[in-house]
Amino acid sequence: MPSVTPGYTFTGTTDPITYTKLNLLAQPTVAAIAANDVTTSTIADDAVTTVKILDRNVTTTKIALLAVTSAELAANAVTTAKVLDNNVTLAKIVAAAANNTFLARSTASGGNYEALDTTTTGLGFYTGAGGTVPAGATKATAFTLSKMCGQITLAADALAANTIVSSTWTNSLIAATDVVIINHKSVGTIGAYTFNVACLAGTATLTIRNIEHTGSLSEALVLNFVVIKGVTS
Repeated sequence: MPSVTPGYTFTGTTDPITYTKLNLLAQPTVAAIAANDVTTSTIADDAVTTVKILDRNVTTTKIALLAVTSAELAANAVTTAKVLDNNVTLAKIVAAAANNTFLARSTASGGNYEALDTTTTGLGFYTGAGGTVPAGATKATAFTLSKMCGQITLAADALAANTIVSSTWTNSLIAATDVVIINHKSVGTIGAYTFNVACLAGTATLTIRNIEHTGSLSEALVLNFVVIKGVTS
């Protein structure tokens, strides 16, 4: 065991301190600093300092640089003028329509139809809204044609003078408040008949009257029709 000097008295600032004088068994050593050890330099590097605080402060200058200004808000605001400018108008629809063609279209749900008047083609329906139905066994034979417009061909059975015949027309697009315009297009004696359509929900009654006083008519009439959507409120 090494000897030590007990009770050593240091003589002054020039007297070196040794492990022997400190009664230590051996010379003290200092371990190497590990990667995650906290040292004076790492504390200084990560410390919150006045400089760092000032650098990250929210200042009037920074707010002014990054802020949304009144001018920007005004430029991007939704205004009455902008809304009016982007409104869908009849003029815009007409201008966008290819060749200024018909601007009326039937949709999947009954009663929802667009009908607009253009400067060159008038009121009408797009292709696809119409349809046809062939003649039944007689003029009184029920038929189905669920279209907004189209053509109905009737049988050529006899209809006596001053006599009315009616048939049931199934049309899922017709409502009770609708009006059907129907005209005698061809075949038979033009002007010898009157026509009426009484609408119900999804169905209608087509009535034809022979107004000739001279006798029976046996003609396969061809009728054109269009449904006008209507409401009572």
